[in-house]
Amino acid sequence: MPLQKVMDNTEKQHRHQNHYFNREFAAVRSYHLAPWQQSYINKITSHLLAKDSVGKNILDIATGSGYVAIEMAKRGLNVTASDLSIVAIKNLKKYRQQFSLKNLNIIKCPAEKIPLADNSFDYIIANAILEHIFDENKAINEWLRLLKPNGQILVTIPLMYRYIWPFLWPINYIHDKRIGHLRRYNSTSLQSKFHLDLMHVFYTGHLVKVIGAAINAIFPLPKLVEYCEIKDDYKQKIAYGANNIVVIMKKTKQ
Repeated sequence: MPLQKVMDNTEKQHRHQNHYFNREFAAVRSYHLAPWQQSYINKITSHLLAKDSVGKNILDIATGSGYVAIEMAKRGLNVTASDLSIVAIKNLKKYRQQFSLKNLNIIKCPAEKIPLADNSFDYIIANAILEHIFDENKAINEWLRLLKPNGQILVTIPLMYRYIWPFLWPINYIHDKRIGHLRRYNSTSLQSKFHLDLMHVFYTGHLVKVIGAAINAIFPLPKLVEYCEIKDDYKQKIAYGANNIVVIMKKTKQ
């Protein structure tokens, strides 16, 4: 594809993402760690971070609500959080002050062009962002540039439709269009793009979690949400019936 076409499509996607997520983040009034977010934090601390991770450098790309950046900073890592949304940046700066997180650095930039030095990070989190980026190869190369040798990256992306219950395809299709998903993945397709060593694979968003979220949207039942999250974790090694995939890869030292 001609370079100008790529640039135009990238700018169009950036505008769409800014419009959607600025509106979403503007509705947030305070910091709260939801059960599904706690589940991701558990995966990060149990399977990505080493036991001696205090003082290590971690990059949270497209930080969004900022929960990963906040929780990692609370655990003593040196955190850099990036996002394109000015509202997300504003919210995170407020939380940084609220929790006195001096080890949290915040920068506004697109995920495919991060103004930081090569080999800067022991860990990178790319949670629900790669599927939004038009030029995914540019983003992947940028993230690999920033990751230290022997560093690890955790990527969360939507799972290919063939793994999803067919009766949920229309809902997922509408969601993809609304939120700006450009593609979906499985572990094989993702690893082939990064060319890194595959360390762990988890699957989230199984049917029990979908049903629980639907009920909670009508009748708020926090205990039900917590229960469904626990049941979802029981199925984290089962691909079929999931909606998302979490992959941890390692940049083996050459």
